[in-house]
Amino acid sequence: ANQLPPSFCYILAASADYIDADEGEQLSNLYFPPAVHCLEEIYQMGDLPQRCSFWAYVIYRRLQEMGSASSDQRQFWLFVTDFSLQRESEINSGTPRTLPVSVASSCVIDVEVMEAFKSSSPCIVFFKDAMCGNGKIICIERTVLLLQKPLLCRAAGADITELTGPVKLDYLDSTTQINSICTVRGTVVGINERTAFSWPICNRCDNEKIDQHPQDKGLLYCSHCCEVVTSPVFKMHLEIFLNCQSQSKFTVKIKLLQKSISSLLESATMDDGSYEVTSVLKKEVGFLNCYVQSLTSHPSSCIGLEEIVLSEA
Repeated sequence: ANQLPPSFCYILAASADYIDADEGEQLSNLYFPPAVHCLEEIYQMGDLPQRCSFWAYVIYRRLQEMGSASSDQRQFWLFVTDFSLQRESEINSGTPRTLPVSVASSCVIDVEVMEAFKSSSPCIVFFKDAMCGNGKIICIERTVLLLQKPLLCRAAGADITELTGPVKLDYLDSTTQINSICTVRGTVVGINERTAFSWPICNRCDNEKIDQHPQDKGLLYCSHCCEVVTSPVFKMHLEIFLNCQSQSKFTVKIKLLQKSISSLLESATMDDGSYEVTSVLKKEVGFLNCYVQSLTSHPSSCIGLEEIVLSEA
């Protein structure tokens, strides 16, 4: 009883053809199921990394920039929350409303989970044996993501508590970190005219790769529809600068989504189809859900944000 535990472990696996799960069989007393934590508990854990299991709502997914990595080697971020981060008592407590989860290509992800990530609705995922510590969560080897709790974990209890309202994000302020998501509101003080541009898309199929008609250079042609595009729809790339009371020490730059661009420019359109910049200045914008792309202090203090769409129930 006083002997030290072995310095090795066995990793056992069975062929899929020979797995026969018996849910009715009582678990052995020798089996100790993993403890299931809430996200608030995980955020407050110490610096020493440890394996943890938890339920969470996945509300946003973002691929990491990995150069020319193949699709099966891509890493991505999941932004998650649960009842412990969303309850009103956590306001101004220093605990964030959401947490980022880094998912490595070595993490085991069920096919159904990957399909659920593509949905516009938030999915509830069980994270088994993720590496947690110092407020960070990493899914690597032997971390498993599932849409339901595995059989041997059901004895651990602690199923997820449903959220009673829409997901709330932290407001942008002086504590906002890079690679996080937040809510922003402010007054437009400028437009990045250097990066602003527009491009036509097909009004039938939304194909963005339309070209000049091969027989008539004066017409646009959609290779997907194989039709002439007579009434193209124009999309825009637009970045604005905001004055935010919650973050007065930094310039706030936001790359807007098409819906927000259309709303902002609705009253600034000229007769020739161009836009009057001065008509946009001093307009109130927000609340916008954004991903924090960058934080720079040289040559000027600037926060780079990108407007995003959260998965909504």
